[in-house]
Amino acid sequence: MFILLGIQLVSCVKETTVTLRREKPILVVEGSITTDSLPYSIRLTYSGPLESGINIPDEYLEKEATVKITDDQGKTATLVYKGQGLYETTDPAYIGTPGRTYTVTIVLKNGKTYTSRPEKMPVAVPLNNIEVDYNERFNYLVPTTLDVSVGLTDPASEENYYRWSFYSYTMRKTPGVSCGFGCVNFEYCYQKIVDTSFRILSDATVNGNEIKKYPVGKSYVYWYGDHFIDISQQSLTRGAFQFWRSYQEQLTRTGSLLDPLPASIKGNVFNAADEADFALGYFSAVSVTHKRAVLIPFGITQYIIDRTAQQFVPMQSVICFQYFINTISYPPPPAKQYPDPPGWENAQRIEVRW
Repeated sequence: MFILLGIQLVSCVKETTVTLRREKPILVVEGSITTDSLPYSIRLTYSGPLESGINIPDEYLEKEATVKITDDQGKTATLVYKGQGLYETTDPAYIGTPGRTYTVTIVLKNGKTYTSRPEKMPVAVPLNNIEVDYNERFNYLVPTTLDVSVGLTDPASEENYYRWSFYSYTMRKTPGVSCGFGCVNFEYCYQKIVDTSFRILSDATVNGNEIKKYPVGKSYVYWYGDHFIDISQQSLTRGAFQFWRSYQEQLTRTGSLLDPLPASIKGNVFNAADEADFALGYFSAVSVTHKRAVLIPFGITQYIIDRTAQQFVPMQSVICFQYFINTISYPPPPAKQYPDPPGWENAQRIEVRW
């Protein structure tokens, strides 16, 4: 009886061939002009079945376009192709200015022209303070963290939209390599780790108020040592905020197999001759408040390292900056070993105690 029931259940399964949706590639435009460091960049690619945004196949790169950024006073910067679909400005005098309005124009090899809707660059909102807390949670993928938050006063006289980006340099350890008679070199190095969490905020519910302790990033505690953090607070236009909010909603959507496929998110770049022919992505004009700090943790003990981070130290004898990616390399002694990352010489120093 049980065998018969099993046969009946199996017989209900029918093999089906699923037709995959294959759409025509669409131009993807990613880039901005800011008040931050030069050069400004625009990346041009095409939509398709890509596994990642790194090492994109040639057929999905736009390599022969003419790309220009123009402001409302007629000043123009021409961008130069640098590879992997990336175009960059070369004029150091062309700097983003709050209150100016910017557009990007893209002319493809076949003559088709795309242009962005004008973006008026907002005024940057300053940061009031940085706060840091030790987060003792960890798992087999990540160690404990120093959680960084900021405070700011939202201007009452205007709409404000924010986005934050964050990265840090944190100490990593390997067994190093022997240099004879108990001598070991290259055990330590600083690794740059970008926090990829997506953080945006509208002042719709906090207009004119003080925003306290808003989380902007995490710096991982892989070993002893200071943490060198970089916070970028971006002031967005309403259009840019709405685009990134839609993007965030797609990232966090967890539907069933029966849910419709995500729709393409329209940005602000269109075919100049036909607005129905749109590009993906967004060209934005962004004001940036930039702040760096050196975090000095005083509560890291050998017990904490053994319990939460020892698993991330490789067993084999290896040079630290060759084993981990995005690290700072350095020559052997008598040169200074594992030097601090450059650029934090005048940064705020914050002692972290718990």
